[in-house]
Amino acid sequence: MKRNYKIICFGLVVALGAGMACAAPYVIKPNGERVEGRNIRADKDGNINLTTSMGIETYPKGRYIKAAADQPAEYGQAEAALRAGKYDDAIKLLDPIISRYRFLTWDVEAAKLLPQAYLGKKDAEGAVKAYSRLFQIAPEEKKNSDVAWGMRQAMLVAKQYQALGRELDAVAASGSRTDAARAQIMRGDILLAQNDLNMAVLDYLRTAILFKDVSDPAVQGEAHFKAAQTLEALRDPRAKSMYKIIVDKYPSAPQAAQARSKL
Repeated sequence: MKRNYKIICFGLVVALGAGMACAAPYVIKPNGERVEGRNIRADKDGNINLTTSMGIETYPKGRYIKAAADQPAEYGQAEAALRAGKYDDAIKLLDPIISRYRFLTWDVEAAKLLPQAYLGKKDAEGAVKAYSRLFQIAPEEKKNSDVAWGMRQAMLVAKQYQALGRELDAVAASGSRTDAARAQIMRGDILLAQNDLNMAVLDYLRTAILFKDVSDPAVQGEAHFKAAQTLEALRDPRAKSMYKIIVDKYPSAPQAAQARSKL
């Protein structure tokens, strides 16, 4: 019965046009109060009309914390398509959600998934554009570490080295030692991608030496492992000692098992 209700509900959304959704939509007011309704609509300026049992209540943009519709059926279908490796299908499902559910939460959730679909089909430039679209919709996502580093990784794969270098400069100046260490590693990645192994290994070693205060095993493991790999490619015997550091000092690092196999 609930499934049938959702199908009927989605039909109403299509009939009523973009921005409309149904089945338990809600608005959260600045004081934290949650107001639930039957239908919800967002106009192009971000003003929300919530239909409740008392009629239509309007919330101008800036006068509510959050407005949300029920999860659209296409979102779950897009997730399933991603898991199945059907990346083009996922993109076709996600794009309309972003426009139809603008200001209604699911635009942001769909925009978060979109870069993964492009990366899945090995379209790094498409992923960078998708990340840029996400940041336009939800600027606060720039502060989400996973999302921000996902964008930088996409820029690396897309060979947008100059723009990425400027981005890494800004990261290094941000004050976070962990992010600065990750930026230093990615500088090495840029050089490695351009087959400059000698300069790349220096950046990896700089991270290992200059950021010893960063205790995150994932960061240290990555810096030491990439340094070891590059030294190994250069036939430098110091590679083994770098692998040993990971095993001895950072046994919980994701690279520890691989490093152990090199000893």
